[in-house]
Amino acid sequence: MNVFRPLPLQLFILFAFSGLLLTGPGPAMAALDPITLTSEIDGLNQQGSDLVDSINSTILTPFTAAGRLAALETDMIDYSNNVFAVYDNILGAAGSTMSLDNDLLTSLQDLSSTMAALSQGTMGLSSQLAAIAGSGMDSSFSSMLRLSDDIGVMANRILEMADKILLMADNIGLMADRILETQVIQNNNIELVINASLQTQRNMLALIQLYSL
Repeated sequence: MNVFRPLPLQLFILFAFSGLLLTGPGPAMAALDPITLTSEIDGLNQQGSDLVDSINSTILTPFTAAGRLAALETDMIDYSNNVFAVYDNILGAAGSTMSLDNDLLTSLQDLSSTMAALSQGTMGLSSQLAAIAGSGMDSSFSSMLRLSDDIGVMANRILEMADKILLMADNIGLMADRILETQVIQNNNIELVINASLQTQRNMLALIQLYSL
């Protein structure tokens, strides 16, 4: 899985300033309202938290695994679409400026933590599936791999979200300490996502080798 890590703050400032010098102001873009953006990200956090609860409360059995994993996959796709919609809004505002505040940075931190919790929950499901695995469960193995992959893709988009928001910041100096704190938390969370996703994929690939024709 490809992972995009935030730039160190010093390099981030240098690249951002250099980009302005080279490209000039560019065409005017619709600016993002930080209050509205924070509310949208909080909505993603709430939906993600509900999905984490659903994953963590799921008990798999040989007779129910396929149906329950398919239902979770449907919910994950819906969540992914909402994450990508917010990402697209941020991408569409590239070139504009906005002022960062603590609420927005906290919401971004929480969103990366949600990804970590989803990946941990999915790894737990893969352990359950390993305990009940047998022949004829190919669809369950595939669903589990897709869940893991969806989380990895979303985690990458969320890191990109944060990077693009920082590029828009017109008060980066005032928020430098909080930005660094946010980057540390995001890096820790993405490491959890990577490790849990890799373990989930190892579990599923081992089961596919054992039980698939």
